[in-house]
Amino acid sequence: MLDSLRASKGGLLTWIFLGAIIVVFVISFGPGSFARGGGGCAGAPASYAARVNGKTIPAAEWEQQYAQLLRFYQQQAGDQLTPELAAQLGLGEQALSSLVDRELAVQEARRRGIVVTNQEVSEAVHREPAFQENGQFSYDTYLDIVNRNFGSPAKYEEGLRQDLLVRKMQTALAETVKVPESEVHEAWVAGADKASLAFVTFPLASAQAEVKLSDADLKAFEEKEGARIEKFYKDNAARFDQKRKVRVRHVLVKAPEGAPPAEDAAARAKIEAAAARVQKGEDFAKVAAEVSEDANTKSRGGELGFIAEGLADEAFAKAALALEKGQVSAPVRTARGWHLIQAEEVIPAKQVSLEAARPEIARELLTADRAAALAHEKAEAALAAVKKGKALADLFPTEEAAAKAKRKPVTLGGKVVAADDTGIFGAASPVLPKIGASPALLKAVFAAKAGDVLPEVYDAPAGPVVAVVKTRDRPDEAAFQKERDQIESRLRARRFEQARRAWLAGLRAEAKIEENAALLSGNRPPQPD
Repeated sequence: MLDSLRASKGGLLTWIFLGAIIVVFVISFGPGSFARGGGGCAGAPASYAARVNGKTIPAAEWEQQYAQLLRFYQQQAGDQLTPELAAQLGLGEQALSSLVDRELAVQEARRRGIVVTNQEVSEAVHREPAFQENGQFSYDTYLDIVNRNFGSPAKYEEGLRQDLLVRKMQTALAETVKVPESEVHEAWVAGADKASLAFVTFPLASAQAEVKLSDADLKAFEEKEGARIEKFYKDNAARFDQKRKVRVRHVLVKAPEGAPPAEDAAARAKIEAAAARVQKGEDFAKVAAEVSEDANTKSRGGELGFIAEGLADEAFAKAALALEKGQVSAPVRTARGWHLIQAEEVIPAKQVSLEAARPEIARELLTADRAAALAHEKAEAALAAVKKGKALADLFPTEEAAAKAKRKPVTLGGKVVAADDTGIFGAASPVLPKIGASPALLKAVFAAKAGDVLPEVYDAPAGPVVAVVKTRDRPDEAAFQKERDQIESRLRARRFEQARRAWLAGLRAEAKIEENAALLSGNRPPQPD
């Protein structure tokens, strides 16, 4: 315990400051390393999340880590974080991986004899802004927060000690990271070597609108490209074998699995009362906003998004998938409590055989082929004209410029094709502004000089590109020393992350790790909590 903390007294801070506590001690192990508050979001009941060299990571820690990770993604994506997207992101696996990595780091630090003293823990607590009032540490505030959110000061301090241990371990690792001066200079040159382009793109999507296919064209393609069509069908299996999906709202009244009969009965009675309100004509979303105990969906009137088989608790999914549009389920019991579910939209299951899909696939592939050929043909003609001295802006004016010149703009598939400028970019840029990733084009730009017409048509994500180098700024060695330290710092951070990942991979390879597959299979983000 922290005897030195007992002298300070003060008032009360709210739970919202707990996020600051967590962030202070996160060292490259994902969003939060020992969050103990906030409640879980999903997951099947289980006694453990993983065992690492015999050390058990409780399921509750995984649920809390998962909840924090989910909140992080929700802050970034907002309403765009659908259940399907959350599942694709593998949030449950990410949460468990960060906990396992942290435990491996703690064990390795202890094996190396690294220690965190009581004084270091005390100093870290005193520095934490969440425990301060008017710039001074408040022991009452400290007790209030840690008791409510961690259970006791001892539990909080142990987690804090482990995070400080991880920090020391990673500091030791960081000291091994070196960046040669030649690499710093090379990175500076790549950033200081700059250019800008005038360019025109011939969009494939626009070209597709001009493609006309006859029945004979499609039949010939099917006969010639049977293997290609079959490969497309296999590569896009989910498109042709769609499971039934239901977009739902729900009301949750919490009652953990194994709760006392009286608590369970009270929760069911509350959900039945909500069902009665809906049956009498009240809006489901309004009832959910007033009654539901699911913090993730309550403010959205219980909106959960689409539910499909395997993306939700089995009982919840079974009830939801049995509903038709507008229907409301009977009370449903899951591991988290009692639910009422309403179907807002139903997308029926759809399974299309290869033979049935063949004409559609043939049309899609042949359209794409001919659109690409048409776009390249127009790009080659444009390149020939530019090489003869024509300016891109004159050949492909914007709609506004064409109107002023009393001429028609160039169109493709009904869309105006106009010249544009990239603005200035560096040789180290992974993509070209307004163009996207095009390694061949990027290489050609930095082999050229200002005014050069780049010698060929280049493929880019949106379609083929013709480009002229507008400006070309080469590195000025006199500026290197001014930017050197910042570049070295960035390179060290990148190399440290590479070293950290390799180090953790080595620890994992030598460790005995048992993950609770049942817990992960029950992961269903974002869901009733």
